[in-house]
Amino acid sequence: MNEIYRNVKPTISNPNKSGFYKDITEWIVSVSPGSDDRVAPFDFGGVAEFKIPNTLETEIHRYLMPYTLHPEGGYVAFISNGRVWGTSGAILTSDGKLIFDLSPEYDGQKNRMMTLEEHPALHRKKVQKHHHLQGTVAGLTFCGSHNYFHWLYDVLPRLGMLRMLNVPFEFLVMNPNPHESFVKETLFMFGVSESTVIRTHDDLEIQADRLVVPSLMMNSHYPPWATAILRKFMLPWADRTLDPPLRIFISRSKALARRIANEDKVIRHLEAYGFIPICLEDWTIAQQVQLFASAEAIVAPHGAGLANLAFCRKGTLVIEIFHIRHVIPTYWMISNHNELDYYMMYGQEDGTTQECFPGLEDFFVDLDRLEQTLCLAGLNEHK
Repeated sequence: MNEIYRNVKPTISNPNKSGFYKDITEWIVSVSPGSDDRVAPFDFGGVAEFKIPNTLETEIHRYLMPYTLHPEGGYVAFISNGRVWGTSGAILTSDGKLIFDLSPEYDGQKNRMMTLEEHPALHRKKVQKHHHLQGTVAGLTFCGSHNYFHWLYDVLPRLGMLRMLNVPFEFLVMNPNPHESFVKETLFMFGVSESTVIRTHDDLEIQADRLVVPSLMMNSHYPPWATAILRKFMLPWADRTLDPPLRIFISRSKALARRIANEDKVIRHLEAYGFIPICLEDWTIAQQVQLFASAEAIVAPHGAGLANLAFCRKGTLVIEIFHIRHVIPTYWMISNHNELDYYMMYGQEDGTTQECFPGLEDFFVDLDRLEQTLCLAGLNEHK
């Protein structure tokens, strides 16, 4: 989701007529002098370095090529009488204009982020329900927040920003989420009661006396600070009573998509190296934090559970297996944040579903290629 978003360029102009601001800068220069509206900058820290993965592959995807980056663009916006509209929680000004860089929308049919001109907030009809909240309300909406990675990296660090700046609030506005267990657990770790959470939904517009909205992590290219703040708030809650295996294989057998078609064979192959298969759906968040914090080696297909790499120790060995046509750099980036020993390899499609979005396709793992990658990583079979 984040990689596609980077390439989206607005094509509409003239916000006064079109009902939007492309970004927070365009909005703040329009604010009247003496207004309570303001933008507080947030410093995400120094330069981040991203190293090329260890791999046998001769062609490395461009998303995984090395670079350095100084994360910029962090801020918290304070919007008098600001509004939150719709299920995805688009951020609107007091007069109903969309702030686009705080309101990403995903097109599930086209499997990409929407452009500005496609944004449903620009085509909304008169809302059926209007809800006014007194006091200060934090807007922490994100269109992909139901996904564990995006919850951890596009919602919780923004809550961390408010905590670091000591910004008080009476309510949090968030998206509805079918995965209530990880939501409740992680909010508790950040010191938030579920009773303060207001959920968005269709035909609802929420307006607050003062709306505070932290900037999106994806707009600052997921800085190492995001991983550091997760560690700060979540590592202390790791389940220390757990004695987890040191070598783990993360199974997607309970997922609805992007499973390893020959997973049974992969597991049998990895068992010779001491790897234990794990379905993260069976573990609490506190247990998952401890599992990854304790691991010495992790093998996994690309998937949201690898967001837990945030809790690994420096030097933990990671082998990520990608669908050859679906390479997203999020977990390579987290591995660089934590200085993990990161390896990657491609899985192979079976050639029968070429028209399917590759992010939803199951794929095969070549066992010889896996064996070579294990050897490259210096792993030996357990005797």
